[in-house]
Amino acid sequence: MSEEEVQQITAAFLSETKDPVNIILTSVLMGFTNSLWRVSGEGSLGITRAFGEDLWNLIKVGSVMLGEEKDTSTPEKAMEFYAEYLGGYFSIADEIGFTVDNDTLKVQIKGCKLHHFTDYLEAKEVPRSVGCPMALSLIALMEDVTGEPFIMDSLESKDGNSEIVLKAL
Repeated sequence: MSEEEVQQITAAFLSETKDPVNIILTSVLMGFTNSLWRVSGEGSLGITRAFGEDLWNLIKVGSVMLGEEKDTSTPEKAMEFYAEYLGGYFSIADEIGFTVDNDTLKVQIKGCKLHHFTDYLEAKEVPRSVGCPMALSLIALMEDVTGEPFIMDSLESKDGNSEIVLKAL
């Protein structure tokens, strides 16, 4: 993508984000993830996967501190918690839907508030899957709940609406 597209994404992010701390932290994450990819390429996937594990752990710890009910006994229950906690409590997205079928998790996210971050990565030729906090934390969620390794099968996104498909190995 062109530098003009990067500037358009950045301008959209800045116009929709009013909290200066959010702007700074997201900008730091944009720069860090882009730089990590430029230096390490696919070698950065291990780091971003560990980032997803940390996010999932922070979600669980944070929910306990905030008194939110957390049932992660099954993938379905864990996803209900995830969707309600991130979608409801933190308003990360307008809607988070999902289906769990044997070894596959399909998640539909409408109105994702993090899409400018992943749009920026994609515009900088960094695969969206490398930095999508939702996708990375979902992999960790499924691995934690099932005890099985998961991979990202696909990640499609347009205008803040995404579909993430994970599969067990």
